[in-house]
Amino acid sequence: MIKGNTAAAAQLDEELEALDIQQEDLAVDLYATAPPEKPGRIFWEEDRYVQLGLGSVDCSLFMSRLSNEDKESFKKHILTHGEDQILSSSSLLHLVRAFAYSGRELPPKKFDVIWASRSLDNINFRHTKYKIRKFLEYWSDRYPDAVSNDALNFLAQAAPFKNKSNNVESDDPEKSWLSDDEYADVMKAIWNFYDETNAHQPTLIRLLSMQYARRPVQLRSLKFCDLKSGTEKMLSQIPDPEIHFPSAKEQDADVDFRGGKFEIHPVADHLWNMLTIQKKHIKVLFFETMGIELSESQLEQVPVFTTALRIKNACDSLKNKLGLNPALNTSDSLFHLPSGLIGKVLSYEGNGGSTDARKRNYPVHPPLPISVRTGQPIVVNATRLRHTRVRQLARQGVKKSVISYWLGHNDDNALKSYYHDPAEEARQLDQAMSKGLTPIAMAFHGRIICTDAESTHPTDPSKRVELAKGYQLHYVGRCGKYSFCSTTSIPIPCYMCKNFEPLIDAPHQEVLEALLYRQQQEQELIRPGSMRNLLNPIDLSMDIIAVRRCIQLCDAKRKSMNQPQC
Repeated sequence: MIKGNTAAAAQLDEELEALDIQQEDLAVDLYATAPPEKPGRIFWEEDRYVQLGLGSVDCSLFMSRLSNEDKESFKKHILTHGEDQILSSSSLLHLVRAFAYSGRELPPKKFDVIWASRSLDNINFRHTKYKIRKFLEYWSDRYPDAVSNDALNFLAQAAPFKNKSNNVESDDPEKSWLSDDEYADVMKAIWNFYDETNAHQPTLIRLLSMQYARRPVQLRSLKFCDLKSGTEKMLSQIPDPEIHFPSAKEQDADVDFRGGKFEIHPVADHLWNMLTIQKKHIKVLFFETMGIELSESQLEQVPVFTTALRIKNACDSLKNKLGLNPALNTSDSLFHLPSGLIGKVLSYEGNGGSTDARKRNYPVHPPLPISVRTGQPIVVNATRLRHTRVRQLARQGVKKSVISYWLGHNDDNALKSYYHDPAEEARQLDQAMSKGLTPIAMAFHGRIICTDAESTHPTDPSKRVELAKGYQLHYVGRCGKYSFCSTTSIPIPCYMCKNFEPLIDAPHQEVLEALLYRQQQEQELIRPGSMRNLLNPIDLSMDIIAVRRCIQLCDAKRKSMNQPQC
């Protein structure tokens, strides 16, 4: 403080002291001229918790035994908990719903151990236990009498919710991935329904989910500005237009709605055409519902999926709840369909309302085709489609890193929640090991002999194995099998038989040359008089490997016996 100010401050202190006034007493009603507080999108209507555009929860029974002071404090801190963005809007809605469900049988009078113990019997409460405990700690820090310490300790030590089933590892044909036939049947049913009813919006929602397996909240968040073509594209090496899906479950997102990164995917022509048609439908729908002609820039910011009823409700909330002009706020999230409604469209529980202002609903979708695995209509939902598409891509040989990016995951480990295919992993393992195991599996397994005396049946003439060449029979070894052998095309199959006992100095090289010549005939172009068998093609690669192995073993045995090679 400069010298002049110091003197003036000292004089002011003397004046205030003479008047018996403290400096703090001058801070009176400083916010009398502050701008009016804007209405929030999350509020209480008496004992009903409301989130505009997302839903509401009746908590009157849950709070019926609380004191007025505790009840008002609970309601206040639920709102501040949301304003501090500790939880997303949807998570906060689930939190309040869990509280409401826990008080249906016996509403709490105090938040103590008895209440906590009884509440954990409710599956919704236990499933949300961690978030509930965090809120109670948040509330207790600001309102010490809210929750007992024993209740907080009990919730901290209680066992978490255990997911009894892991759909990705389940063999339940109604929970795990769709088979290729089931996927094809569902796809056919979608297009048939579209051809018969021209129900454009539900068809587009289902096709986008079948193609990209996005979560309902991502489809809900789409705007037409997320459709990119020409110079707006990000993937310059791919000629196709793009769709940029807003991410879901983005941990570091600052904004709850469309606040995270965007997941970029190329779009095929048939889907791009349907998206273009949808854009025209939505423009007409806004005109018929609100009476305004959207400019091109406004049209880019409206939702891809909405209905006449949704637009009317959004206009009412904007005008009467938030004090905003709907015509100037057509980009608001209230115009977007809720994710729960899109989830019902994907599970064929409805069509989500019509984009025609004169029609409230589309015709009901017929039952889905019958699954061969269950004998019942195929069960479809967003999660099953994610499992299915990941499995399909993995079986096409797409790398895990690509699939993880395709799903919008930052961590490859998250892929384990959607993909577990032991059969495909076994096939890939077999393919990788086949180069090393094939020579072993197809190798010669017999026993080399130098004379007939070393064979298993030295005196049995029926055990001789001979190669017919020209008009002569060349003796190549003996059969060591005790019972009758049904092989007729000897000696070729014998080289892969463990009972074959080839002579060390037999003309095995001639057998190999004959096999190589015959295999070459199979691989040549078709021409008159060729030996190639079109109806029953022959693969002699296994026999060739076995004969070569036999020759190598004969050479090795000659060397060990110091015999000259012939």
